[in-house]
Amino acid sequence: MKYFLSILLLFLFYSLMGQEIITLEYDNTGLDYQGPEVKTKDYLGDDLSFKNISIPTIQVFLPVEDSKISTAMIVCPGGGMRGNAFTHEGLDVAKALNKKGIAAFVLKYRLVPDHLYGNEQLKEPFLNEKKQLTYGYLDGLNAIKHVRENAERYKIDPNKIGIMGFSAGGAVTMEVTYKSEEKNRPNFIAPIYPWMVIVENQEPPSYGPPLFMACTTEDNWELSSRCAELYIEWVKKGFISELHNYHHGAHGFGMRKTGYPVDNWFNNMVDWIEAIGMLN
Repeated sequence: MKYFLSILLLFLFYSLMGQEIITLEYDNTGLDYQGPEVKTKDYLGDDLSFKNISIPTIQVFLPVEDSKISTAMIVCPGGGMRGNAFTHEGLDVAKALNKKGIAAFVLKYRLVPDHLYGNEQLKEPFLNEKKQLTYGYLDGLNAIKHVRENAERYKIDPNKIGIMGFSAGGAVTMEVTYKSEEKNRPNFIAPIYPWMVIVENQEPPSYGPPLFMACTTEDNWELSSRCAELYIEWVKKGFISELHNYHHGAHGFGMRKTGYPVDNWFNNMVDWIEAIGMLN
């Protein structure tokens, strides 16, 4: 009996944490998926990850204390457009956002079909990844559209919907920003160590959503210089922009603790969301 109650409580806990999984609209014309989505471990071997995602979804995480939710965040894990680092760049982010009273929607955007890789490493000119981004950003736009259309149901202010992403998820975040229309436009954005090399060079959009970025100069993918350029592009337009360019911290830190100042990036981001008037 005690075992049964423990299982029941565990089930209820996870039901509350991730109440719903929504399948987004999609069209896989031009993509050659072979086989189902694959659940695996990430590159450090300890966190849950997914590959071969062909059906885009968002998983809903609402704060347990539902009193005054109004801010929402779409969360886009990274993984080089090949994987979805669901734990430290998705689930853990959603839990932390919920603790701040922010509703979170973790996006599993479509990835490059797994059979195209074998043991091949990521290398320029990243043609598969650039092509895949043209599908991934549509998933991001549809995620925002879904949350906005269901704002009353989720107790969300339709004018307080942000999108954030890590590495390739940051590329999805930026492409969403550039390509959005009024119905799927983010109200604020937070690309974290965004992998901008796969994003087409574009001018900041005229609506200029407030921009928050965090990255490190120690990142072996050398993403910090492009983050600085992106920051300057926003500043020159007179748009709200904040950049935290730390030194220490390897690529893919996400919600993992490093023992360095970069560990403060999440709280910095939430303080910034509050400062721009987007926090509940």
